[in-house]
Amino acid sequence: MPVLASHFSTWWTALVRPDQGRRLVLEPGVARPGFDRFLALGVIALYMFYGLTLGLYRDAPAALLSALKLPCLYALTLLVCLPPFYALNCLDGPRLRLRQCVRLLLLASSANAVALAAYTPFSLLFTLVTSREGYAFLIIMHAVVFALAALASLAVIVVLFRATAAAQGRRLRPRLVLTWGLLYAFVGTQMSWFLRPWLGSHMVPYALFRPRGGSFFEALWTMIMR
Repeated sequence: MPVLASHFSTWWTALVRPDQGRRLVLEPGVARPGFDRFLALGVIALYMFYGLTLGLYRDAPAALLSALKLPCLYALTLLVCLPPFYALNCLDGPRLRLRQCVRLLLLASSANAVALAAYTPFSLLFTLVTSREGYAFLIIMHAVVFALAALASLAVIVVLFRATAAAQGRRLRPRLVLTWGLLYAFVGTQMSWFLRPWLGSHMVPYALFRPRGGSFFEALWTMIMR
């Protein structure tokens, strides 16, 4: 328990105080052993917490599948986006080492996961009170929540990048964060379209993976127009 309390204190302080977050990124050894594992497991648990409310609109098995799919969605998105993030960081950023980049992205993902978990009670409420005809509304609501959570993680990246760049005497170029933010958004939305950690319409049989076709933006626009 003392180790977990120490990890939690280190993590939360890094999120709310940029100077501590900068130190945690630049000097990974300042955290007690096992901190990255604690951070990764904590992020997975928070994503699963929110994922349960997604599939619960359909039934309990779908809720469990959504809880498993959501952490996979973000893990695969980070895995795809890590190489370009590291390359942009080396070419036009604070030139962090690979382990430092991983730590920074884990911290940003934790901010994203906290934002989603904070919305879970509202998500559960709307899931329980919305009828079958309100499926499109719930999809759009969750899409907005995911977008706001993504902005929270991007804000953490900007703050930590700025702090680490200043500590190393380098200037942060906004195009670095903008380029990676657009890449992350595109990969994340398409990954969500492929994995479908969504609610599951009552109008069609539930499937673990649906046939690929179209894109996330195309489907969202169609729902809005309806």
